[in-house]
Amino acid sequence: MNVLASFSEYTDTNTPLVVVLGTFDGFHKGHQSLLCQAHKLAEKQEAKVAIVTFSAHPMQVLNPSQQPLTICQDWEKKRIEEDLGVSIVFSLPMSTKLLQVTAASFMEALWHLPLAGLVVGENFTFGKGGLGTPDQLIAYGKKWQTPVVISPLLVDKKAGRPISSTWIRQLIIKGDLEEARRLLGRPFMFRGEIIHGDERGRTLGFPTLNFLLPKELAVPPDGVYANRIYLGGSWYNGVGNIGDNPTFSNQYYRCEVHVFDFNQNVYGQEAVVTFEKQLRGEVKFVSLAELVAQMALDKQKAREYLAMLEPVDLSLS
Repeated sequence: MNVLASFSEYTDTNTPLVVVLGTFDGFHKGHQSLLCQAHKLAEKQEAKVAIVTFSAHPMQVLNPSQQPLTICQDWEKKRIEEDLGVSIVFSLPMSTKLLQVTAASFMEALWHLPLAGLVVGENFTFGKGGLGTPDQLIAYGKKWQTPVVISPLLVDKKAGRPISSTWIRQLIIKGDLEEARRLLGRPFMFRGEIIHGDERGRTLGFPTLNFLLPKELAVPPDGVYANRIYLGGSWYNGVGNIGDNPTFSNQYYRCEVHVFDFNQNVYGQEAVVTFEKQLRGEVKFVSLAELVAQMALDKQKAREYLAMLEPVDLSLS
């Protein structure tokens, strides 16, 4: 898969493209359905599938304090794009200059690609002030005899509402990870470096891998979770905590995961942590004995819950 920063970087004029337009900030099931439609059209047109998106949310330029927290890190987006058969990603650098490009100029630049088709969600807007609409893309497509597919928003049958990144972000922040997983089509996760902790967990019989949480990422509330860890090419089950360990003093905000049946020195390595279910909120215990007893219960609950889940091959590298 090639990642390009501009349309002009694509020079293979002999290979037509079916392009999907979107922000793809979560790559949830709605986004995935757009790519499925693009592949069907590309098969008919003997074309490759490409995505046109942006390197960051527009609010990063317009008002950074209002930029929404992400629910999908860049590495995960790339993995999903590859898994979904995307050949080219045009990741246009977000800037003041880009936000001043008119809808007409954007379409003119887009149609300089060897377009065999275009797929876009019905609520997609583009160009300066968001004045570009799917209807304009249809009109431009007719002018150049390019098929343009306007896809209705994918409605979740259970909830009876369209799937959106905003909705999923809210679910993650309030700790409803099972519902978020259902809408994403995968568990919520992050990747981070394993850092040194205070090693208190080891003395209590529950050694942990410690991580600082990415500041740009929406994270679940403080509490205890059933987790899965991808490390060194293998998946492990575990039970983790987000918070600052109120039972002890002079603590800092972090994620720490006790990995079952694991005893390796992995400081400095990167690992992926999935959040499968919140088991309870964070609690300040009055004694170490009470804490250790609760940790044993948390561990058992996590084992039981994770044993019920179907194994997921996320094809991580």
